[in-house]
Amino acid sequence: MKPTRVDIASIRRAQIVEAAVAVIAEQGLHNLSLSEIENRAVMKRGQLTYYFKHKEDILLAVFDRVIQLMYERLGRPPGTGHGEGECDECKPSGWEITQYLLETMLTKPPLSPEFSCLQYTFLSQIGYREDFRKRLASLYNEWRTNMAQGLSADLGRRRGGRPIQPRLMASLIQAVLHGLTMQLAADPAAFDGPAMLELCLDVLGSYLGLPPADAAPRKVAARSKSASAARARPGNGAALAAKR
Repeated sequence: MKPTRVDIASIRRAQIVEAAVAVIAEQGLHNLSLSEIENRAVMKRGQLTYYFKHKEDILLAVFDRVIQLMYERLGRPPGTGHGEGECDECKPSGWEITQYLLETMLTKPPLSPEFSCLQYTFLSQIGYREDFRKRLASLYNEWRTNMAQGLSADLGRRRGGRPIQPRLMASLIQAVLHGLTMQLAADPAAFDGPAMLELCLDVLGSYLGLPPADAAPRKVAARSKSASAARARPGNGAALAAKR
């Protein structure tokens, strides 16, 4: 059997990106320099610039890493693995996806302690970094569009009820998720996750006329203690050094 070829370039690029992530998480974006990345990655300047010609290229790679961490954090909601041409009945429910996202964000510990730091670091740059702003805008637009499509199908199956614009509701849900996540990043003990989950589902479900799944609050209650402990652990969400 032919031996598997090792992709050295991909490994080296990943090492450089992880080194940059560590520097940003520990010292802030303003202290990110090629020298700091060299020291963290244990590489010479020539090796660094061979894989990334400019520091800006490294920043964009780190930004892509943030998006990857976001997808790893959320996972794939149940029922979203269908392809194109699926029947309407087979399409994922926007309300079910909303419940899944709220449950994931409010009751499960973050996969990577550096995620929140990186996320808000790049959000702080969009005022004068048009490339970051456009990438974030595209990401949020994709999220709103997919959510709105699912909510539209859900609302179409209701009997009566107030008229609701699915895309506006998707933006509101996005704002709720983002705001609650920011609070937890600043203060892991800001609120009880399962209780907040139940409140969000009650408020949103009542407005939409779509009751939450009965199992949702009960299902997460057993995980609340471990999730809260993980969030409150010293260094969580602050510096990559806490992970190392």
